[in-house]
Amino acid sequence: MSVEMAIWRMTDRGPRPLQFTALDLESRLEDMLIADPSLSGLDILVVGRQVTTDFGGLIDVLGVDADARLHLLELKRDRTPRDVVAQTLDYASWVQQLTLDNVAAIYAERHEADFDQAFAERFGVPLPDVFNPDQVLTIVASQLDPASERIVAFLADRYGVPINVVFFRYFHDNGAEYLARTWLLPPEEAETARPRSRRTTPSLRPWNGQDFYVILGNVDQHEGRWDLGARYGFVGAGGGSWYWKPLRNLSPGKRVFAYVGGAGYVGVGEVTGPMTLLRDLRTTIDGTAATVVEQPDVPERIRERALSDDEELTEYAVPVHWMATRAATDAVGGAGLFSSQVTVCRLRDDRTIELVSEAFGIDH
Repeated sequence: MSVEMAIWRMTDRGPRPLQFTALDLESRLEDMLIADPSLSGLDILVVGRQVTTDFGGLIDVLGVDADARLHLLELKRDRTPRDVVAQTLDYASWVQQLTLDNVAAIYAERHEADFDQAFAERFGVPLPDVFNPDQVLTIVASQLDPASERIVAFLADRYGVPINVVFFRYFHDNGAEYLARTWLLPPEEAETARPRSRRTTPSLRPWNGQDFYVILGNVDQHEGRWDLGARYGFVGAGGGSWYWKPLRNLSPGKRVFAYVGGAGYVGVGEVTGPMTLLRDLRTTIDGTAATVVEQPDVPERIRERALSDDEELTEYAVPVHWMATRAATDAVGGAGLFSSQVTVCRLRDDRTIELVSEAFGIDH
């Protein structure tokens, strides 16, 4: 299993091997990985370097990927191979307990920047609801002894420990320098073979107890649902219980951030009543009470479903007092704002709440 890398320069006399040398490679690698984490082959945002654990150890590089998994990179340096394997596992026992607040504090201390915003800018999506569900352990070395390689492979293959080794070799030739990289275990195969984390209490992003996200169809196929909801004061869903049942989570006093797929956020409002059948939802037209479905601007397809007794077809609605609204053509969008295909869910992303609220001119 021992990994060997070699590079040849092509000459008129045939391939000429370049000489490998360790030099001070492992002392330089940390700087290079901080400057460009992609050198490791991992798509991560660096949270910090030389991160101190609660028991005094120093993690060389702590990062996070787009799935909010924490990555721990340990450089072998002058430690014995077996020591670095044991040290990595020891550090992992601490990393698995880190919450979003812990990591945000580490990031802020080292970068003097907001972690949520940095994550959104780096990956183009907001932080997922579940933070640190798994950890990924990577040992960085120029070489390991065969026994340590067997230990890593055994832990990964037999017990699903998310550990691997990335090898770097330094070559030089006539004043030119080369850096080569390979893995002990194929990253793709190792990833698909790993079981999900056995943790029973993943870290959920905190919820403020007030704000909900509601999606109202797609900009190309929203059937006028948002226009109707903005005009008559409601959010709704239909066409199956999978779509309308989440509306039951909206209770009076909660705040909703309305979203149209493919466009962005179109309204912010306060829930004023419980979920009801759309056909029973009433409005006031020129001082006269009337049902919404009676209004001539209701799309025919929505009206037909609203009048159906089949709960897999009919439409449901939750009354809302809109604080601010926009047309879908003027929606608030942008990379990193929260979105989901689930009809209603708790809006946990503080950055989305802040940016959308400011765009609509309301307090957040």
